[in-house]
Amino acid sequence: MTREQFVENAKESLRIRPEAAKRYAQARDAMLEEVNAAMAAEPEINALIGGNPLGMMCNNHRHHVEFISTVLQFGSFTLLAKILPWVYRTYRAHGFSFDYFPLELAAWKKAVENHITPADATAEIIAVYDWMLKNHPLLITLSAAVPGEEVPYPELGDKRRMFGARLLAGDYASCLEIAESVLAEDRGQERLYMGLIQPVMYEIGRLWEEDRISAAEEHLATSVVGRILAALYAKFAPAGANRGKAVVTSAPNEYHELGARMLADLLEADGWDVLFLGANTPAEELLGLLAKTEPRFVAISLTMPFGLDKVADIISRIKADPKLGGVRVMVGGAAFNIDPELWRRIGADAWAENPRAASEQAAAW
Repeated sequence: MTREQFVENAKESLRIRPEAAKRYAQARDAMLEEVNAAMAAEPEINALIGGNPLGMMCNNHRHHVEFISTVLQFGSFTLLAKILPWVYRTYRAHGFSFDYFPLELAAWKKAVENHITPADATAEIIAVYDWMLKNHPLLITLSAAVPGEEVPYPELGDKRRMFGARLLAGDYASCLEIAESVLAEDRGQERLYMGLIQPVMYEIGRLWEEDRISAAEEHLATSVVGRILAALYAKFAPAGANRGKAVVTSAPNEYHELGARMLADLLEADGWDVLFLGANTPAEELLGLLAKTEPRFVAISLTMPFGLDKVADIISRIKADPKLGGVRVMVGGAAFNIDPELWRRIGADAWAENPRAASEQAAAW
């Protein structure tokens, strides 16, 4: 079965009612505590988790219950099927045995049986776990294949390789020189963002997934890119147009902000008056700023799918507030790219796959 067939199988095989999803969310903490205790008591747990600290396993369990809760709440079995091979690949690269996953899923099934009622809700959720267990051998196979991506501006291949190597070495001066050379080309800002920085940072993320670099090295690369964007900001050509005000932010509890920052810069270059709020903007503070500034639209970035409920709540409150009736909402980031239908389910007005597409959508509005 191909990856695409696996996704279709999930969409055809799995169903969940809102009431069952609600019951799962309510029982999250109790189930998490039970699963942590059950797995820690496994006689071979040290070998199963590759000698990693138990805290790493418990962190995986916390992510699991948050992720499954999100999948059930929004009925996104596309999200489930696309993320599972990544989970298998990433944790295997960090030392976990594939034999860990069936034991973990069985522990979650037991926790569901112990903490979720009524019986029909339990049965619906158990069916999701049974589907994952049944597909365990296939997930091992799918985890070995990293999905390919078409990278724009192939002529920048050599510069991307050099830029990535210098980022991981923390060589700010060399990286800045490469970035300046790209910026000097025709359509330089777009080439810099979409042809150099974005694909290189995606590749660095994959290197972490494969345990070929540390989290510290990934953070170093992100920090260097942030310094480069700040250094080059004054060189971006000012726009003559005046399209109006826009707010760009990461979602609450979302600490990835690079994509949102690039979008803010591209929007400014296209004539928007942009208020960029950065990472982890609290919902109340965002809504207060929207009421105060009355922008034409707000763009919300989300990388980790755990925050979908918070984004959905923000959108709902924007739509319900008469003072914000004219504010459109655009969403983007990896969480929405995994399932391109999610933006409709949470009530957004548009979704953009990358900063360039977001800028084009804003111009269309």
